[in-house]
Amino acid sequence: MSTTTRLVVLGAVHQFQPVHGYFLRRELMTWHVDEWANIQPGSIYNALRSLEKDGYVAENTTEVEGKRPARTTYTITPEGEVEFLRLFRSALWEVEVFDTKPVMSIVSFMHVLSRREVIEALEHRITKIDAIVLSNTYNIEDTARSSTTPDYVREIFELSTIRLRAEQQWARDLRERLLAGEYVFADEKAAG
Repeated sequence: MSTTTRLVVLGAVHQFQPVHGYFLRRELMTWHVDEWANIQPGSIYNALRSLEKDGYVAENTTEVEGKRPARTTYTITPEGEVEFLRLFRSALWEVEVFDTKPVMSIVSFMHVLSRREVIEALEHRITKIDAIVLSNTYNIEDTARSSTTPDYVREIFELSTIRLRAEQQWARDLRERLLAGEYVFADEKAAG
């Protein structure tokens, strides 16, 4: 199972628990996870079984309603909470040059952290992207100097630079909205 699948399914169980696989499948498809995270509907059930085997989710109950198939509900375990936060913080604090899946998961689960941590992580992303873009300029120069690398390979770095600049602008805009009080975060739920 991919890291993104593990993160998304653990996060969804955390958010909706106790929850059964059919609800998770239906809900996550409304998030279009099949498109941005490459999570296919059937793999959600496999992920739940794998996460249960690893001790990250636990079977809560199995219910039967009428002629419907039995539905097992799951909750996240304390070990699952730790794993979810570890995976989520990695996606939040690290910038992937070519993979957009981790950054897409940020908006799905940022509410589980404090407002302050999310803002600080966004500030880190903004700075980190500047460094990666600078590095890309050297990659482009290396490509131009290479006698074996085709000239058009530079487009890989050009495209990643443009994508990262767009992500950086999104991070700046989101940071400003969070500073202005948009959304509710874990530390505010406890206080209010």
